[in-house]
Formats: sequence, structure tokens, C-alpha cells
Amino acid sequence: MKVGILGGGQLAMMMIQSCIDDDIEFIVVDPSENPPADRYVSCIKSEFDNVDMLNKLSSACDVVTIDFENVPSSALKFLEEKIDVHPNSKAVETCQDRLKEKNLFKECGIPVTRYEKIDNLDELEALKSSFSSGSILKSRFFGYDGKNQVDLDVMDSETAFQNCGGGKLIIEEKVKFVKELSLIGARDKHGETVFYPLVENNHMNGILHTSLAPYNNGELQKKAQNYHRLLTSKMNYIGVLVIEFFLDHQNNLIANEMAPRVHNSGHWTIEGASISQFKAHIKTVLGEKITNVKVDKHAAMINIISKMPDLKLLNLSSLEKIYDYGKTERNSRKLGHITLVDKNRKRLLARIETLTKFINQKVC
Repeated sequence: MKVGILGGGQLAMMMIQSCIDDDIEFIVVDPSENPPADRYVSCIKSEFDNVDMLNKLSSACDVVTIDFENVPSSALKFLEEKIDVHPNSKAVETCQDRLKEKNLFKECGIPVTRYEKIDNLDELEALKSSFSSGSILKSRFFGYDGKNQVDLDVMDSETAFQNCGGGKLIIEEKVKFVKELSLIGARDKHGETVFYPLVENNHMNGILHTSLAPYNNGELQKKAQNYHRLLTSKMNYIGVLVIEFFLDHQNNLIANEMAPRVHNSGHWTIEGASISQFKAHIKTVLGEKITNVKVDKHAAMINIISKMPDLKLLNLSSLEKIYDYGKTERNSRKLGHITLVDKNRKRLLARIETLTKFINQKVC
């Protein structure tokens, strides 16, 4: 089987790694020089909407998938005329636009914070004061890791409007939340979904810092899975979809956003689950069925951001593993991660604290 991947970042790299012992060939397309996936396959250097490349990809592959959601939906639509593409172009297009995403949540009866579309500065000025709990201004497109979003309590409207792109924005009411959670599910071609346990996420400066699983709450797990099924059914979705939630003080799940791909908050699944999110995604897009996912330990992931520490000084145990993406250092860039597993949650939390202090010390 041949799988095409549009995007050659660390997510593509880990998808390839997960199937290293399987009879699967990967063809990766990326416009950059030496992307992370280039360690495992010779990546085709091309823009994603290059028609000649897309024709060659469709002729060579059994299915095409993505490793990030900002692949042009027009490229996916072009490929869909010739070959299976998962996730489909409509789902990706929805996830690319915060407004369409929020509208779909509402359509499916999934709780969201109050939001409004903003197209000009006058609209922002008129609406801002009506958000009694404070508000966040965000670009509808190309916003991730805290980019293109501004807290309107700390910046004036005009500056915020320009900082977020000067148009095609969305304003959202702040959520007073207790925790940030995510749910990872992989849906197959028969409409059946296998789920991982809820994951507790902690962010620093708008970027995911640590993820910890499982977050054991049967009621919330069931509710999140129901929301996931509603969304994937509506979008006719195949593959891994991740939903990020706020958990408020009344124990309500409030949907923040979703990702039509494998996700940073699921990196712990490589060592912490019977099948990783990466392998689950490839299996489902190829039409295979996954019966269940087993998680019998506590597992965590720590992102390494901006600067790599001296790996020789980490002294990782047999229960810990480091992943170096091979990227050049840059402020706020994800350079790698560490996964940890342990049967004892308290011991795992203590180790996360120790490693975090070491990494942050070396970055500073």
C-alpha cells in the first residue's frame, strides 16, 4: 500500500515511524528544505497546489492524508476526483476557519463560548463591550500555538485588529475554565470510532507544554465521545480527529477547536497506548478496522520548545523517551518532546516537574 502525505513535519515523520515494520510505502510532499519526514523518506519538494505534483501523487498512491490542517482545500478537492483523501476536503476546510468550526459545533448541539464574526474595526468596537467576561480576538484562519490571537483586556481594539490580520476575525468570550482537555478518536470507513481516554493539557504562552493521560472521568468521557461522533458523522470523517475542550467550574465541556489530524496532545500514545494515534490514523485511512485501544498506565508528554537541552544531561530512565525533530532552534518552535509512562501517577507528576525545571533552566 502507498500513502501520500501532504506536509512533511514531525507529525508526518511519526506517522511513518509508526508503520516502519508494515508493508506501507509513504510519499511525502513538502515545500521546505529537509523537513523532519525527510529522515525516513525522500520528500518531494513542491507547493501543495502544484497540479503536476498532484497528478503524480494521485497516480502513485492508494490514499492521501495530511499532517497539518492548512493544506489548501483546493488541492484536496482536486485529489478527491482521482483518489481517496482522508480527511476529506470539506472537513479540512471547516477546521481551517474558526467561524465555520464554531458554527458546526453549534449545529451539532455542542456547547461553545459566545462568539461573533468581525470583519472591520467598527464591528469590533461595537461588540467588544458586550462581552462581560472579557474577550479574545482571533484570526479565523492560520491561528495555532497562540498565533494571531489577542486578549482584548490587555490591548486596544485598533492594535489588536491589526495584529490579528486586519479582517476575517472572530471575537470569543473568555471561558473561566478549570482544565483544558482533549479527546482523540479514530473513525474508520464503517463509521466505527475507537477512542483514547481524555487528556489533560497545560499550555505556556499559548503553546501546549504538557499532556497527561488518562483523565479519568467516565461521565465526561462519554459526553466527549458523543460530541466526537456527532462531528465525524456530520463531516463523513475518516481518520484521527481531535477535539480540544475547556472544562468549566460547573463540570461542563466547552468545545474550543478541533484538529483534522494526529495531534500534539496525543504524542504520549506512542509509548502509553496499545496502538499510537499515528498508526491508528494510517490504519483507518487505509480502510482497516481497529477493535480497541488499551491504556494501562499513566502517560505524559512534555514539549521541548525554542531550544534543545543537552540531551546527554537528561538522564532519562527506561520509562522515558526523547524525540528530536531535527529542526533548527527558533523562539516558540516545537523542537521535540519527551514521553513518560508509569503505573504510579504521583511518581509520574514528580518526574514531569523535574524534567520541566531542567528543560526550562537550559532554555533560559
